[in-house]
Amino acid sequence: MSALKAVPAQTPDDAEKFASLASDIAALCDDAIATGEIEALSNEALGQVMASVVRLYAAKAENGAKLMPFGRNSVPTPTDVCITSLALLDAGGIEVFELGLWETMSNIRPAKATGLADAS
Repeated sequence: MSALKAVPAQTPDDAEKFASLASDIAALCDDAIATGEIEALSNEALGQVMASVVRLYAAKAENGAKLMPFGRNSVPTPTDVCITSLALLDAGGIEVFELGLWETMSNIRPAKATGLADAS
């Protein structure tokens, strides 16, 4: 039987570290896209970041946070959103129809102004 580990409380330093890491990751991604060097960034690391962000976003939404899916100065194109959405649905074993059903049964909603034009 394993002992339960105490989980340290989040601190203001953690919030600052998270914001700094988010800026660093965004800059690395933007630079890789701009220079065409996307293969230099690991697919495994990208998946790790994606999974962590998806879990955190969902946990915050389940706690009632009204989140915007995109931060300031980071608006992906509609094509980017479609490609990523389909990949997430596929990885989760969810069909588009099932997503629609889940939406009608769930009370979890993102912030209303979530259109790409509203995100900036």
